[in-house]
Amino acid sequence: MSEPASITDFTIATGVRETASEDGAVLLDIEQGICFSLNPVGLKIWELLKKRHSLDQIADALGQEFSVPRTQLLLDASEFIKALEAKHLIRRTNDTLPRKSWFSRVLARE
Repeated sequence: MSEPASITDFTIATGVRETASEDGAVLLDIEQGICFSLNPVGLKIWELLKKRHSLDQIADALGQEFSVPRTQLLLDASEFIKALEAKHLIRRTNDTLPRKSWFSRVLARE
């Protein structure tokens, strides 16, 4: 299995808005017109990503809160980050291809 790019190689997609609470967060991608929900652990990883923490730093932070082996924390955080990228909530900083907004895709269907 290949490792994701360094966490610092990612940025939050410009169309993503968030609302956080003690129960997690809701992410709204205004470009895709889609909502995503995060549990509290997902929110913790999201906030660390926004601060451009590395995968190792994320695992260290999670390890301070949960009694889970470090290898499992690294694997789980890596899979979560891959899922965020697949949903276009984060993107690689070298990804220069512009995405069409949700609204422009709807208009193109007419």
